[in-house]
Amino acid sequence: MRYVSTSSSSQGAVAAHPPGVSAIVLAAEREGRAAHPTAGVLWMLLAQSLFAAMNVLARLSSEHAPWPEVAASRTLVGAATALGVALVRRAPLSVGRGDRRLAWARSLCGTGAMLCGFYTLGTPQIALGDAVTLGATSPIFVALLAPRLLGERTSPRLWLATLLAFAGVGLVAAPRLAIAGEIALIATLGAVFSAFAMIWLRRIGAGGERASPEAIALHFSLVASAAMVALSIPVWRTPDALGALLLIGTGLAGGLAQLAMTRAYALDSAARVGAIGYVGVVLSHVLAAAWLGESPSADQLLGAALVTAAGLWLAAQALRDARRPGRRAAR
Repeated sequence: MRYVSTSSSSQGAVAAHPPGVSAIVLAAEREGRAAHPTAGVLWMLLAQSLFAAMNVLARLSSEHAPWPEVAASRTLVGAATALGVALVRRAPLSVGRGDRRLAWARSLCGTGAMLCGFYTLGTPQIALGDAVTLGATSPIFVALLAPRLLGERTSPRLWLATLLAFAGVGLVAAPRLAIAGEIALIATLGAVFSAFAMIWLRRIGAGGERASPEAIALHFSLVASAAMVALSIPVWRTPDALGALLLIGTGLAGGLAQLAMTRAYALDSAARVGAIGYVGVVLSHVLAAAWLGESPSADQLLGAALVTAAGLWLAAQALRDARRPGRRAAR
């Protein structure tokens, strides 16, 4: 079973280690377990696919219910999903005393990000793809914060891949990014909240104690649920049958995506795993075009290609990092 875990003693060694291998990998090596940085990439790709589906379902759900109600369904179903997976896997649901502050920081920042995100997803003045694109700037903040807050070295290749992906995001968004300034500000604020949530998630376990991904996801879901339910009560509107199905689908996709993302950050460095989040932008645009009729332009298709290329580059780098320990052992 994989846990969100880093070792405080390994933090100083990260800078001398290959950039694709993080503190969680170093701790796993010392405990005799094989490092799997590639798994972090794959889990993040799965998470982004689920998040893209959640984005489209949230936009469709907003036609049947107010956005706080949509957000509440996401957190409540997400909490039930985390609890169900934990019971099946028999994963512990307690958070160690040393990690409680970080768990609360992660949950509160994640709740702030969710508030901003579902507000923009439910606002008809902005296209779904644009809303997702603005929220996708969070990996930039992760890459900026990770060296200082996590001690993770950021390689030039990672920065180049991140800039390439961000250029692709600009091409994807530019043709239709004519929105009110306050909505853009809220979406960007959500990206900042999300970046801090990822950083705190990565630091959980630094004191040597371990919390399962299910425990962290459940803690966040419960905190966010309390906030979203409180906000939805004054504007509650009972949905019809289709609306109810969309709300459940939104929550289920988001809950599974949260678990996949938690596992991704437990297996690879925060900056690179966060950068792979740009793939979610492409997927969201594709699904928005298929389900909502948002047709991309030639520039947007080029941007999607740049984002995909950056993600594949990062995945290839993860494969090389995964083979290095085996090569050294063979020698």
